[in-house]
Amino acid sequence: MMARILILDLNPQCIHPDLSIAYLVTPLRAAGLQVDVKTLCTDIQQLPPQKSKHTLSPVDLNLTTIQKYLEDTQPALILIPSYLHHYAAVQVLAKLTADLTLPVILGGACLSACRSEDLPLWLNLEGVTAVFVGEADWVIADLVDTLLSKQNLSAWPGICQRGVELETTTAPPLQELDLLPLPDFSDFAWPSYPRAFIPILTGRHTLLETGQTVYNSRPVQAVLEELKIQAERYQRKAFIFLDTSLNTNLAMWHGLIDTIQAVVPGCQWLATVHLDGKHELGLDLATFVAARAAGLRHVNISLDATQTLRQGKILNAALERNRALVAHAYQAGLSVRCVVHNQNLLTNLADLPNTNDFLLRKLVETEQAKQQVIRLEAEQTLHQPQSLHLNSANSPSKPLIKTINSSPPKPNVWQRFKKSLVSHKNLQTTEVNQSI
Repeated sequence: MMARILILDLNPQCIHPDLSIAYLVTPLRAAGLQVDVKTLCTDIQQLPPQKSKHTLSPVDLNLTTIQKYLEDTQPALILIPSYLHHYAAVQVLAKLTADLTLPVILGGACLSACRSEDLPLWLNLEGVTAVFVGEADWVIADLVDTLLSKQNLSAWPGICQRGVELETTTAPPLQELDLLPLPDFSDFAWPSYPRAFIPILTGRHTLLETGQTVYNSRPVQAVLEELKIQAERYQRKAFIFLDTSLNTNLAMWHGLIDTIQAVVPGCQWLATVHLDGKHELGLDLATFVAARAAGLRHVNISLDATQTLRQGKILNAALERNRALVAHAYQAGLSVRCVVHNQNLLTNLADLPNTNDFLLRKLVETEQAKQQVIRLEAEQTLHQPQSLHLNSANSPSKPLIKTINSSPPKPNVWQRFKKSLVSHKNLQTTEVNQSI
């Protein structure tokens, strides 16, 4: 009898299936294991409109349902590909599995950004057997076999266990990406989401313990073949490229623009591009026009905010570059969204109030600058000499200066927003409190 492996999806989305989970499902099923993918939330279709968003909160966990499923099926292993903001949900789930004495492995590439001193927060959760730090696409089947056969898990790079000291906690970056099997999206409820996209990843960024990022790209032809196969398999011609910077590899960026319509005729796609401030990286108007003709409909422009947050300002040259880039994309007929990307991830609880302070301080400075401009314009208007016009005998008299409206001005957005800021002063620094 084949072993049953349960993968819990804590990050359900109606816009596209979870790619990281799909990459785990394929090798596990190829190894002859029975794999169940369960989404721990209520059915998106049954949620009220205000909750039916692109992503669902861990608040929507249906613990009663999952507890009954675990009791009835008794899976041999539970895998939880978790994100850093899923701690509370994982804590509840791990306690539930501990009561049923079921092994649990959690982790994923996102935990590479977690500091080594913070890993015990996950490892020490009751019910957690081990934590895997890194991408397990190549090793997941062997890793599961090691656990099921009750062998030593610590032999695998990236595995962390309580009481086991390791020289390195992160699995090595994936190699030979062109040989990766296609992700399995068969567990996604495609008929329920007619507008869902097929997710594609053309390369991998791996954050090392040294803080350096290693980027490995797939061959263009391998990506094109995946597009064709997945479009036929799931009867979709809509793709979303999840790369944080699709134009990092210019061969991939231009290869898709030149070839994607020949591979999947009539397809449409979404992508994220990055402006590094040194090179255009294929983001000129002509390229955007060609991309629009090739099916690109929406582009996220990723802006690196590391220097911005550190210095508290953006150089005028960078602003002009960004403005021109957005203008080119808009002129090409693309839907545009700018994403502020901070390389310094929020890995410390103190980063949250610090970031909050930074944003509030910028709001205060912006509002003060606007009010100063309004005052200057008002003063200039009052001090301007008025032209005298003699009234003819047959025309009604007109005042030399317009009557000022005596009704009180309506509160602007800042004045309405300021009340909520004052109510949360206990989360702010003294500098911000004084500004408010």
